[in-house]
Amino acid sequence: MGVYETIKSRKTIYSFLNKPVKEETIINMLDAARFSPAAGGIHEYEFVVVMDKDNKKKLAQICLTPNIDGAPVMIVIMCDPKKLINLFGEEGESVFCSANAAMAIDNIMLYATDNGLGTAWISNIDQVAVKKLLDIPENYIVRGIIAVGYPSEEKSKDYTISPPRLKDMVHEERFNNKAE
Repeated sequence: MGVYETIKSRKTIYSFLNKPVKEETIINMLDAARFSPAAGGIHEYEFVVVMDKDNKKKLAQICLTPNIDGAPVMIVIMCDPKKLINLFGEEGESVFCSANAAMAIDNIMLYATDNGLGTAWISNIDQVAVKKLLDIPENYIVRGIIAVGYPSEEKSKDYTISPPRLKDMVHEERFNNKAE
């Protein structure tokens, strides 16, 4: 599948088959994240890969998303904003730490989609509880959890939201000069 088709076919999946994801695929997803753009060229994000059944269940409860514990893999994305503050000041934490992590998350999800996997990006996170469960240092900020696995076609709902029309989003030269 080409990049454009992969982007258009990605959707959120909350129900997964009880089928393991190959270690090589997990490594490649994380490697794809490593190649995402990053403000200042600083890749301050890191990952915790969770495959233990009990830990996945606890994460699902913490995130108030009970269905995701059926995913064979959950990837927790966190960043250390201190690595960006020296270069960007407060925006390093408030803007660029989130943006860098979001781009890495997107690369993971697109790689997964291109390889027949489904994903759900969970952003409703209790920072304290997730950090405690996974022994994440206090100075890190958890930016998301991605549930990854093979979609269960019979149980999954299509959570794809139709995007707005392009002509409603594009302005030519200045705001409110809509493209036709």
